[in-house]
Amino acid sequence: MHTQKTLRNYEITEIFNRLYDVCLKPSERHNVIFFDKITKHIMKEKKKHSLPLKIKIVNELTLLLSCTDSDIDHATKIFRNLDVVSYKNPTDKSGNFKNLRCFWTVVAKIFADDPQIKNIIDWENPGIGQPELKSATIENYSMELAKNSSGDIIFSFIPENFTKNDIVDMFPRLSSLGTCEFGEDADMCGDTLEDVIQDASVSHNRIFQQQVIDELKILLSYTDEDIARASRSLIRISPTEEVEEPPNWGRFPSLRAFWTAVLGSFENNVAMQNAEGAEHSLTDITDSAGPGCNATPPAPQS
Repeated sequence: MHTQKTLRNYEITEIFNRLYDVCLKPSERHNVIFFDKITKHIMKEKKKHSLPLKIKIVNELTLLLSCTDSDIDHATKIFRNLDVVSYKNPTDKSGNFKNLRCFWTVVAKIFADDPQIKNIIDWENPGIGQPELKSATIENYSMELAKNSSGDIIFSFIPENFTKNDIVDMFPRLSSLGTCEFGEDADMCGDTLEDVIQDASVSHNRIFQQQVIDELKILLSYTDEDIARASRSLIRISPTEEVEEPPNWGRFPSLRAFWTAVLGSFENNVAMQNAEGAEHSLTDITDSAGPGCNATPPAPQS
């Protein structure tokens, strides 16, 4: 079982960002009978979701349902400060969930029964283990879906019919960088392109940084053509072009080289944070400890 007990509230909303969004609108409109209304809202809104977004929600639901009941309760309340007891309407059967695990299992089944999901993912028992993947039957294509090192379901390539919005939903964290550090005003984040990359890797919390690393590893596993196509949808700068302003801005020989440099910067920053955390932990231990068992006792006074 996974646990969220060591995480801060904002880190939980970062990990379950899509589920947070699922709770957002209905909890604002129906803050008294939330659990009576949200399943209907989800079924309605699901029709508007892209396939990549649905898969990300499936991944987050699988992770959430792998947690303990107390962690699920804690995370749900953080999403919108919800309390299953006070927001449940006992006269309406749609709101009578035994606990929050039952509620999220119902949400998971809504997505498991989605036609697009059923065509590519065998998810008959939501919340019980990780979904089994079916091979794509499209001629001349390799398997459309795969799993990354974290067990998340990902796309093995960018399907030809994917729109710009689909690609943004595939790489939401890279898209966030594309509207900020790698946006039209990138020169405000540094004097050179290298400065901007460094700024991007230190301007976000560790959960966001790790999610950027995960997305970059997926992106860099694609062909140069797919990387170029994704970059056009995700960022507003052209890392491979010479620019006149600002001077000495710098450029990369290819988009793969650019994203590789971004990955290296984020990985280096996370590694430094981990090392500092380990060093602080060791310092705390040594500072709080008295003389060890091998310490030389003071010489007796004559």
